[in-house]
Amino acid sequence: MSTSSIAAGTGCAVPSIESIRRRFPSIGRGTVFLDNAGGSQLPLEVIESVQRYMTESYVQTGAEYPASVRATANVASARGVVRAFLNAQGRGEVILGSSTTSLLYCLADAYADARSTGAIDASRDEIVVCTAGHEANIGPWLRLARRGFTLREWQAERDGDGQVRPRMERLHELLSARTLLVVFPQVSNILGEIWDAASVCRAARSAGALSVIDGVAYAPHHAPDVAEIGCDWYVYSTYKVFGPHMGAMFGTTAAFAPLTGPNHVFIDRASTAHKWEIGGANHEGCAAINALPSYLRFLAGSPDAAVTHELFAAAFAAVAPGEAELEHRILGYLAGKRGVRIVGPGLGQARRVSTISFVKEGASSAGIARHLNAKGLGVKAGHFYSKRLCDSMGLGPEGVVRVSPVHYNNAEELDELFRVCDDML
Repeated sequence: MSTSSIAAGTGCAVPSIESIRRRFPSIGRGTVFLDNAGGSQLPLEVIESVQRYMTESYVQTGAEYPASVRATANVASARGVVRAFLNAQGRGEVILGSSTTSLLYCLADAYADARSTGAIDASRDEIVVCTAGHEANIGPWLRLARRGFTLREWQAERDGDGQVRPRMERLHELLSARTLLVVFPQVSNILGEIWDAASVCRAARSAGALSVIDGVAYAPHHAPDVAEIGCDWYVYSTYKVFGPHMGAMFGTTAAFAPLTGPNHVFIDRASTAHKWEIGGANHEGCAAINALPSYLRFLAGSPDAAVTHELFAAAFAAVAPGEAELEHRILGYLAGKRGVRIVGPGLGQARRVSTISFVKEGASSAGIARHLNAKGLGVKAGHFYSKRLCDSMGLGPEGVVRVSPVHYNNAEELDELFRVCDDML
């Protein structure tokens, strides 16, 4: 199916919020899920696919009997779904792992090994690390200082519009002929602002360096396009995109070429997925990933669409207006509360996702979250593993209160959030 026909289907049949919520069995069971940046709920198709796999094909891969053939195809197909999501077809490989953090530790370790063996240019010994993101894409790189690399920290700063962000002019100052990698988050999971990953990748390329993009906070809201971004590596968490508790990593063919995956020494390094997926990918998790396109076809109004990047893009586009409305309502509500500060862009200040953080003057962030939790509202307070950013902004040990709706949340849930918040804010 072509891009235009998928888009046409979306325009004709955007599902109602009621029909969307009916696809999620966890909704309406006592908790209002507003902590989706930490992990999304699962549609019925995904849940049922796990049960079906566990019933019909729960065996080891690689054999020739029918159940094993199905199990092998299940894992390979999941990589294909991720490849489509990221628009990575023909550009490189997709690796599945237990989490984004574990995948990035493996990647950082592989770069250290490659340098020690001469597989990469030894003169490229500097890594520029943006410290405004999640620790998953910071810590693995900073620890390479113990293995001969020089780390250049690219910190967020207050910009001309008053927002805190990593500034491009500072990146250009940090780049040199010695830069090997530039490591960067596409969206801050605290600030919610969408940063220009494509410009970062272009700047890295201009210095002869590669780019590692953390898309974890972006992927639940938009279909990432690694071709458009021009990155060498891209990672995200499938459990934040209506799927299983796993991580996924894309790398271009050229980026993988000098590196050796961490799996057993006798495994051929040319068998990229086998060499990088330590112990193999989670089989039932792969079954869950494979079921996600079924839900996306429902969102896009295209029941017969092939599993392509265009399907993912159309599904996200279909629900974007509803999600934007939720975002605008929360930002507007918080802006009207005395003593409340939105941590990140407010209404109309910058392009952002619906991950919204705030603090209340004279109040405990943990106490606010605790009160909301007691009323059945699933939110959370803290630094959300972006501790370096929170510390640099002086947010203190309790960090921020974070509210992060996605497309299956509705207006009534926000009404309840606001009613409870009125008691404290």
